Amino acid sequence: MIKVKNLNGTTDNAVPKGYSSWEKFWESKKGRDFDTCSCKDCTNKAKVGAHVKKANSTDNKWYIIPLCISCNNKPKNEVFEVREYDLVAVND
Repeated sequence: MIKVKNLNGTTDNAVPKGYSSWEKFWESKKGRDFDTCSCKDCTNKAKVGAHVKKANSTDNKWYIIPLCISCNNKPKNEVFEVREYDLVAVND
C-alpha cells in the first residue's frame, strides 16, 4: 500500500492520444481489466480512472488509479492508502 492524495480539477485533462478514456489507458498499461476500487479496505466497483499524487513524496508525477465514486470524492488534501501496483504514471 502507498499513501496518495486526489488531484482535484483534473476532469478536463485530455486522455492520451489513442485512448477513449482514462479507464482504457489504465487497462492498456496494466494489461488487465478495471475492477475493484484500489483504496484500502474498499470493495466497491471502480468507476473512474482517478488522478492522484503520492503523498509526502518528492515524486511530482500524476498517476491514474481505479477508484469508486466515493473514494474519488475524498477531499483534495485527504491522504489515503491504495494498492501501489495499481498506479500508472501519466506524465513520465
